[in-house]
Formats: sequence, C-alpha cells, structure tokens
Amino acid sequence: MYRFDINNNLVSLANSILKYFTGESFHTTNTNLDYYLSSKKYKKIAVLLFDGFGKSIREKTLKESDFLRKKTKFTISSIFPPTTVAATTAINTAKYPVETGWLGLEQYFKDRNQVVEMFTNRCINTGEYIEGPSLSNTLVPYTNICDLINKNSKAHSELVMPYPIDKQGPNNLNDWLQKISSKLNQYDEAYYYCYWASPDNIIHEYGTDHPKVRNFCKLANKLLVKFAKEHPDTLFIVLADHSLVDSKFFYIYEHDDFASTLANTMSLDSRSTMFHVKSDKKEEFVSLFNKYYGQYFVLKTRQEVIDEKWFGEGKENPHFRDFLGDFMATSVSEYGFTYDKENTMKGAHSGSLEEESLIDVSLLNI
Repeated sequence: MYRFDINNNLVSLANSILKYFTGESFHTTNTNLDYYLSSKKYKKIAVLLFDGFGKSIREKTLKESDFLRKKTKFTISSIFPPTTVAATTAINTAKYPVETGWLGLEQYFKDRNQVVEMFTNRCINTGEYIEGPSLSNTLVPYTNICDLINKNSKAHSELVMPYPIDKQGPNNLNDWLQKISSKLNQYDEAYYYCYWASPDNIIHEYGTDHPKVRNFCKLANKLLVKFAKEHPDTLFIVLADHSLVDSKFFYIYEHDDFASTLANTMSLDSRSTMFHVKSDKKEEFVSLFNKYYGQYFVLKTRQEVIDEKWFGEGKENPHFRDFLGDFMATSVSEYGFTYDKENTMKGAHSGSLEEESLIDVSLLNI
C-alpha cells in the first residue's frame, strides 16, 4: 500500500510557488522546486497540468530521449486520493483535502443524505442535476493561490481552462497553447495555472496501452518543444495530478447479503471508496467485505481515516468529517467499485498503488 510523501507532493510544490511570489506559505515547500527557483529569477511561471499524465503513463508513451522525459527534474507524489477533484484543488490552494473539504469525485452531503458529484452538481442517488448553486462551491468554497498572488505580489495570476470548464475556452491542444501564449505576452510578471483534461479522459475509455493514449502524449511532447522556445523568459512546470492503472470493477450490489448492510450508495471514488453502513450491520459489513473483497483492498474505519491522516495535514475543514463514510476501502490491486452495472471504464485512479500516484515534473527553460 502506497502512502503519499508528505514533504514531496502536489501541496508542497504549490507552496513553493506561493512562497516564491508572496513570501508566505501554508505548508512545507518542495525542496526540489525551491532549488531551481532560487537559481534564477523568473518573472513568469506557468504550470501546465495534463490530467492523468503521471510517471507511469509518461514511461509507457514516451521514449527516454523524448523532450518531456529529458526535461524531468524530479518526481513527486499526488495526494490522497490521487484523483482530479482532490489533486487539482490541492495544487490550486496549496492545501490538503482535509483542509479544503474537496476529497473526491463524489461526496456524501450529510444534510441532504445524498451523494453528489463535486464538479457537476449531479446527484448520484437520483441521477439528476441539482438546480441552483453548486453544493460543493456553497458548502466548501476555497481561495485559489492565483487570488493570493494577485493580492500579495506584483505579478498577475489567473487560470487557463479548456472547454467546457470555461465555456469560452479552447477545445484542442493547439488553441490551448495559443491562449496561454497570448496571456504570457500580456504581463511582465505572471503566474498561470493551465489545465488540460487529457490523457485522463482517453485512458478512462481505452486503457493505458491504447494507441490513442500514445498519440496524445507524443503530440503534447512535440508541441511543447516549440512552445517552450517561443517563451524563453517563462519557466514552465509540466506535470500531472495523478497517473492511472488499467482497472476492473466490482458492482457493489452484486452480493445481496453485502448490499443489505449499506445505508446509502458508495461515495468518494471508485478505487478509494467510502461505505455508509447501517448502524446495526457494521460487524456484518466487515465480515462480508473481507469475504468478498479483502484480498483486493485495505479497509479502514472512519476513525482510522481521521487518526492516520489519510487526507493530509492541517486544520480540518468544518465539513470534513461529514463527508466521511463509516468505512473506507482503498485499492491495492487492479480492482475498484462501481454502482453502475454497465460501467465500461478501462483505466482508473484514486487507489493506493504507487503506480497511480507518482508524478514526474519537467521544468522547461531553466
């Protein structure tokens, strides 16, 4: 079972960036990035985050001689769970999930007794989108480090997001890079966080070894060679939020006796899953879980999740404990859980294998 490195992860890296621009940080900074930031004064820094393009995917799709691998300067871990909701929020806030309350893809909202997708506001229990303001942004709002940099430094800072996250955003890689380029040309001092949703979305559909995955990664590598040369005064930090593994899934309702112990559908994510269990069925749940799934997952109680600081360090968000289940199962195998019997996903993340957590960091123009 792999646990993320508390001193060398997405949060420590974000704190290095925050401290570089503002002189302040929330947590320990990343010593590797600090070394490079101290070696030269960079007026412009841009994080280029390719969702899912972690170490294992780089090594599967790129040669050692390819640009991004040659420019790899160090390796970090994601946070827990290594999944987009938690990880991208961590790098954008320089805080851990325990602090932000952004723990995973689908979280349990206690007051509503419903499981809701954090990004989309879709209720898992009903399958329908909840009308009105986003529950996640309303209940657990957070401050982006871009806002802190704008407030506490001379640099301009903003996010560059693709369509459909930004309704006016780019929908292909070339346009994304062109938009970043135009932003970089507007200011003498700047920090940009630039997010792209691939190869994660491709791997979910096709698996880690598919030609479509290799083709995207090779294209990104090729385009960044030219792009870095066009902006020699900018330090580009190229990384991912997590990696992925080829996966299979257990349908949580496949065993009637196990399903009868559940008080609600699962929450959090497929490979690290919160189970909400009927109060009089907890011993039975543990027995049946170990019977059917024990060889594939590590099972933790709610209190163990808290005491062992699975979601990081820092001041607990007031809603953190409400999001937890009675138990959490984290995968140490290829398996995850699904509440959708027709789930066809080929690649996934969010578990406790080293392979899905390690992230190579490339620095361009150092």
